[in-house]
Amino acid sequence: MIKYAFALALLGAPMVAQAQTAGPVSVEIVSTGQVSVPAQRYRMSVTLTAKGKDETAAGATLAANRAKLMQALAALNIREGQGDIGTTNSLMGLISSFAGAKSKPSFSLETLDEDSDETPQSTATETLQFDAPTRAAIESAKAPIEANGGKLDEDVLPLLTDYVAPTRAAKAAAIKKAQGEADAYAATLGLKRSAIIKVSEKQDPTAGALALIGELVTIVAPKKEGGVDQVTVNASLVVEFQLSR
Repeated sequence: MIKYAFALALLGAPMVAQAQTAGPVSVEIVSTGQVSVPAQRYRMSVTLTAKGKDETAAGATLAANRAKLMQALAALNIREGQGDIGTTNSLMGLISSFAGAKSKPSFSLETLDEDSDETPQSTATETLQFDAPTRAAIESAKAPIEANGGKLDEDVLPLLTDYVAPTRAAKAAAIKKAQGEADAYAATLGLKRSAIIKVSEKQDPTAGALALIGELVTIVAPKKEGGVDQVTVNASLVVEFQLSR
């Protein structure tokens, strides 16, 4: 048994020596950085409905209610949701970009009983997205929303106004994480990390999917009582290092 162990050790010795004396090599690291930032705005969804004798009348009433609602919400510093987005790497930013397109009212005709003498009315429905500065502002918005035939969705999405700075911070975290991995490779090979050869923002499918799943968990996770809403921003990079003696 001892003879076999000794033979295996001799076979492994040249490989270790070769690794420790290797010349400059390059290593490519896929790394994801993540930062959490306090929410800067809150995306709220409001569904407006209005009735009229026909689509024209219902649409006119809906437009009037929409105008009054937007005026009331503006007084609370609540604006119509904008489709601005600073990074496509962020799931939150991607969701916020969906508000860029204007919604169009939909119409339906109510169904009456066969023996009813009433004239069926048309119902106009439209869903609007708004951005509130705080959760307190959303609470204040409930009264004017209901007064103008609207219903507020219970789900409110914390978002950022500026995604550029957090994304840069996430990229810096990704590079630092990659440096640690490169150091581990260098130690194994008996080398040192000497330089960064290339940094690419090309998305790795697996790393990107895992990052988005992690971000989704932060969205649906319940917030602690009295806690601050946090928005998670991810950045995935491919960093190539040179390792040398």
